[in-house]
Amino acid sequence: MQEDAEEPEATSLEDFYGDVGLSEDEIGAILDQSLHPRGPDLLFEIVAGLGVGPAHRVLDVGCGTGRHLFELTRRFQCRGFGVEPVKANVDRARAAQARVRENEPGVASLVYLARGRIEAIPFGDATFDLVWARDMLIHVEDLTAGLNECRRVLAQNGHALVFQMFATPWLEPSEARRLWPPLAAVPRNADPEYFEACVHRAGLSVLSQEEIRSEWREFAEEGGERTTSRQLLRAARLIRARDRLLPQLGRQAYESTLADCLWGVYQMIGKLSPRVYVLRPRP
Repeated sequence: MQEDAEEPEATSLEDFYGDVGLSEDEIGAILDQSLHPRGPDLLFEIVAGLGVGPAHRVLDVGCGTGRHLFELTRRFQCRGFGVEPVKANVDRARAAQARVRENEPGVASLVYLARGRIEAIPFGDATFDLVWARDMLIHVEDLTAGLNECRRVLAQNGHALVFQMFATPWLEPSEARRLWPPLAAVPRNADPEYFEACVHRAGLSVLSQEEIRSEWREFAEEGGERTTSRQLLRAARLIRARDRLLPQLGRQAYESTLADCLWGVYQMIGKLSPRVYVLRPRP
């Protein structure tokens, strides 16, 4: 995305208000046309393309509350294993598993949950056919160690599917300093060159890589969820009413909520851009 950081050319007042060939309404009509964005189901489509099925074992590392883990087992009938470092999230995932068991006992029976960290995955070598790491490597202090563990637990013909957020040249240093700390993020992990160097050091190779940019955010806006619109409005309220909301929410909740809102807005306007990687062990 380096080309996106180029400085725009200066324009004169005459040119700014002059005849540019298209009216404002005509420009708006062009920009109001959808670019037909894909949504987050793209990740499941990639998993399907990798041939994951009932005979396979999938590890969701940093599984959070288990939402994606349950969906993986639901769609592919694979054995799903979730590892999560935060106890509160493990408790939420187990509660979710109990709820799933009521209506989908077959899905719930395929899921195993454990507390653990990516840097020390509590499973043996070559255990899994797929490692799923969605939007969590930004939190890993020793990224090479975490990816090396993913390499260790992967079968030789297995794959790792990684969704990772990266900063672009549009993200100003002052914005980065406000964004990363409240999100418990490791700033260097948002550098694609550093990330890919860690991938190489961990004994993995990049099979494919795709930059998502604002696509999923556009999908949610056009599909009616309007996630980023809500985040923009909430960010505006948090900033404008800081003196009232800070004591009401508490500093940690205020700062983390504002950062989370900016996380979405920054993706929409190109300051952050996620990428999807398919990795495989090097021989």
